Amino acid sequence: MNHAAATLAIRWRLRQRILPHGELWRRLGEYTGGGSCGGCGERITSAQASYDVDFTPGVTPQSVRFHRECFEIWQCECQSALPS
Repeated sequence: MNHAAATLAIRWRLRQRILPHGELWRRLGEYTGGGSCGGCGERITSAQASYDVDFTPGVTPQSVRFHRECFEIWQCECQSALPS
């Protein structure tokens, strides 16, 4: 995974309101592959740590699966600036 590309993808998804901006309710970490990352869009393999993240009720989407690194990028981006 390319950190710079993941950061740009997450910023774009935040601006487009595809990802919520900081309304985290609960997260569950795991090492189960399958599906794609809601942050960067790349496949999550069983060798990669990932988080299933649930957002505050009423927020769309209700849940997203992130690579661990993409989750950390998402958190940082949410803290650094308000959505435009």
